[in-house]
Amino acid sequence: MPLYHYSCRKCGPFGAWRRMAEAASPCACPACGALSERALAAPGLNLMNGSLRGALARAEKTSSEPRVVSRSELGSLGHHHGAGHSHDPSRRWMLGHQH
Repeated sequence: MPLYHYSCRKCGPFGAWRRMAEAASPCACPACGALSERALAAPGLNLMNGSLRGALARAEKTSSEPRVVSRSELGSLGHHHGAGHSHDPSRRWMLGHQH
């Protein structure tokens, strides 16, 4: 059940856990019992630390695409092969784990 926000004319804002089917219906104020209309609430994105928000935006932007690296960077990525392990040059897209 989601948490919905309501506003009582007498007591002010309050939250109530309700079924989605009941979301549009007025809700009784827990303090005075008056039927209250649902209030729209903005997400708290502005409460997030700016550097964290930037990091999440970068991660989301690149989550569906691989990082592009140069050949010289491939050696520094920490991927090492044992003896007798080689890459098939016809499968350039397959950078490892062939046996």
